[in-house]
Amino acid sequence: MRRSSLPALSTKGARRQPTERPEAPRVHTSRSELSRPGRLSEPPGGRAFARRPHVGVPVGGQTDPPKAVITLQPPWVNVFQMETVTFWCEGPRLPGDSSTQWFVNGTAIGILTPSYSIAAASFSDTGEYRCQTGLSMASDPVQLEIHKDWVLLQVSSRVVTEGKPLTLRCHGWDNNQLSNMLFYQNNKIFKFSPWDSEVTILRTNMSHNGIYHCSGQLKARFTSAGVSITIKELFPAPVLKASSSFPLVEGNPVNLSCETKLLSQSPEVQLYFSFYVGNETLMNRTPSSKYQILTAKREDPGLYRCEAITEDGTIIRQSPELKLQVRGLQSPAHIWFHVVFSLATGIIFLVNNVFCVIIHKELQKQKKLNSEIPMDSGQGKKVTSYL
Repeated sequence: MRRSSLPALSTKGARRQPTERPEAPRVHTSRSELSRPGRLSEPPGGRAFARRPHVGVPVGGQTDPPKAVITLQPPWVNVFQMETVTFWCEGPRLPGDSSTQWFVNGTAIGILTPSYSIAAASFSDTGEYRCQTGLSMASDPVQLEIHKDWVLLQVSSRVVTEGKPLTLRCHGWDNNQLSNMLFYQNNKIFKFSPWDSEVTILRTNMSHNGIYHCSGQLKARFTSAGVSITIKELFPAPVLKASSSFPLVEGNPVNLSCETKLLSQSPEVQLYFSFYVGNETLMNRTPSSKYQILTAKREDPGLYRCEAITEDGTIIRQSPELKLQVRGLQSPAHIWFHVVFSLATGIIFLVNNVFCVIIHKELQKQKKLNSEIPMDSGQGKKVTSYL
């Protein structure tokens, strides 16, 4: 069935939606016919497809199997009504076994081929898609959205791991060619293109988080709805830690550890580490996150830091500075001096207390004697005067 042409455009309504149009025949049957909740589909030959749990627990030292990966053709997670979408499932399989289990909104459906196609998308196809091969865990979900508008900003993914590419496409309804396209991030123009409808950010970083939209010229200028893009940090800033307790003793070794963790399960990513003290490089770009100071010295500047960097050098993060306080060694004479000095001080304090007690007792005794001497008032005395 051939789709109807674009309705007449209005120069006043930049966000007017296209008029209704009949749906084309679908390649696959409805979801209700493809699946029954709570039941597993059976591949050819009647062998049940075993669903692995989404989260595995290592048993007997074995690690979890890898996750399957879904790719899209065309590579957009948001499309117009009536457009075609094909999902491909990649993952380890048993020899000679190409069976694949597909899940839509958590329910297994009766599609067992490595690909799953939607010939003419409708709003009912909006949802969460996963897949699983015979030797894999279920894939991360892919959220498909179906839209109806004059202009749609299509994205290759709404959540992107830092360092990975992100592709945007300013797409017109019914494949109408747009011109003089403007691409926006957080309502600020970052790209103008007269004819090329795609923009690719080759290596994303945290500054690429935000709300994106685009506008393009048909008979009038139309603007797409916003799409939220989230960039996941590949790894956090490292923390430099010392194995020894503080303060450090001069002459002892100190083990430094540059601690961080890859947040994304990306086996191809390799981190390299560097260690610095002041402006001096101690170790430069090695796979090891450990460094040993063989002998701690009091004259060391004391401000240490480390750096973690990806192999291609595109993502670099530094730790906060760590101050190492090194305490000098004490000689035996110095130790004996402290002992003798402390002992002499104690003796002087004791003698001083003894003298104070003796003086206090003597004063008390003298005071008592003075209080016992009688005082004459002079009233019984007779005075004789000789003239």
